[in-house]
Amino acid sequence: MKRFTVELLVSNHFGVLNRITALYAKRGYNIDSLYVNETENPERSRILITSTGDEYIQTQVVRQLRKLYDVQNVILMSQRD
Repeated sequence: MKRFTVELLVSNHFGVLNRITALYAKRGYNIDSLYVNETENPERSRILITSTGDEYIQTQVVRQLRKLYDVQNVILMSQRD
């Protein structure tokens, strides 16, 4: 299992963080750390989520996050043991 970080650029709307964390919970994935801040544009927020999982879990997390309506961009930032 590797630790990985996903960076999201999302719309700054009510309930977006809840939908993202619910996606993790529904699939039984654990969130090790979560960081959220507003960007220079007040209509957007940046979310960093650190989790642990194999390559399959990493791929599935990224694919599922990209399907969410309020998510504009998903980047798999790092992979480490």
